[in-house]
Amino acid sequence: MKDILMKNLYAGLISFLITTALCSTSILAQNTNNLEQERTKQLQEMGILLPNAQDIINLSDSEFGKQIESQSEEVLLEIVKQSNHYANLVSKIYNEYSDYIRDNSRYEFVTDEVNRSPLINVLAEKDSVFKTIRNQAYINLGRLALAEGEDMKAFLLFNDAFRLSSFSCYEGKDNCIRYTSEQYMKELLGIEGESYVHWKK
Repeated sequence: MKDILMKNLYAGLISFLITTALCSTSILAQNTNNLEQERTKQLQEMGILLPNAQDIINLSDSEFGKQIESQSEEVLLEIVKQSNHYANLVSKIYNEYSDYIRDNSRYEFVTDEVNRSPLINVLAEKDSVFKTIRNQAYINLGRLALAEGEDMKAFLLFNDAFRLSSFSCYEGKDNCIRYTSEQYMKELLGIEGESYVHWKK
C-alpha cells in the first residue's frame, strides 16, 4: 500500500513538473514572440536607419538661421520628424534610469548613486536639446501658417510646441518655447494677461 502511494505521489510530482516546464516554455515563447512583434512594429514606425545627431543640429541651425519667410515647410517638417525620432531613442535609455530612480525612491543611497552617474546629465541634455529643436520647428511652422492666413492650423502648431515643452521657463521667457508659443496662441484667441514664467524664491 505504501509503495503504491509513493508511486502515485511520484507520478503526480513528475506530472506537475512536466506541466510547469511546459507552461514556462510556453510563457517564454509567448514573451519572445511579443518582443519580436513589438520590435517589428517599432521598425515599421521608426524606420531602419538611426538619425544622425549632428546632421539634425546642422540642418536646424541652417534653417532657423534664415528669415522666417524663407524657411521651408518641408524642411521644418523633416526637422520635427528627425529631432523627435532622436529624442525618442535617447528616451529609451533615459526612461530606464528615471524608472529605476522612481522605483527606488525610498532608498536615498541608491538614488544618490544613480544620480551621480555622468550619463544622467548627458541623456537629460540630449533629450532637452532635440525636443527644443523639434518645438522650435513647430513654432516656425505655425508662423508660416499664420503668414498664409491659416489661423487654425497655426494655432494647432503653436499648441504642439506649447504642450510638448517644459512648462517652467527656468532660463527666462526670452528662451522659453512654452512662453513663446503661448503668446502666439493668446494673440490668436484675443486673450490678455501676463503668462507664468518661473517661480521665484
